[in-house]
Amino acid sequence: MAFATENDLVDLLPSIYNHGVADWSAQITKAETDIKDIIKSTWYDKRYNDYSWDETKLVEAQWTDATLYRALYRYILPQLSQFRVDGDTFQEMMKYYKSEYKEEMNEQFSIGIKYDRNADSTITNNEIHDFPQTRIWR
Repeated sequence: MAFATENDLVDLLPSIYNHGVADWSAQITKAETDIKDIIKSTWYDKRYNDYSWDETKLVEAQWTDATLYRALYRYILPQLSQFRVDGDTFQEMMKYYKSEYKEEMNEQFSIGIKYDRNADSTITNNEIHDFPQTRIWR
C-alpha cells in the first residue's frame, strides 16, 4: 500500500490534471521514498542500533499529507512552472506546499511515529515513538 495515491492528490488539488499531464504517480512515489528515507535517517537510525528497519511497518495514513505536499513542491509544480520572475502561480504554490510539508513533518514527528515494530498489525502505545526536540529548527 502507498502513503498517497493520485486520488488523494486530486482531493487535495482538483485542478492538478488541468495542465496537460495525465499521470503524477511517479512523482508521488518519489516523494514517498523521500519521506521513508527521512523517517529512517532522522528517527529510526538514531533510536535503534540495528538493521531491522522495515518501511512497511509504518502507518501509511500518518504520512499521506506530507507525501502529497512534498510531491507537489518538489516534483510536480516545478514541472508546471515556467519560472518567470513575476506572476508564476506555480512558484507561489511551491512555496506554500513546502511550508505545509515542513509543518506536517514537524507535527507528525512531535505527535509520534506509528511503527508496528512487532508486526502484529496493531499499534500500541509503546509503538508510538515521539521525537523529542531539544532545539528549535529553522
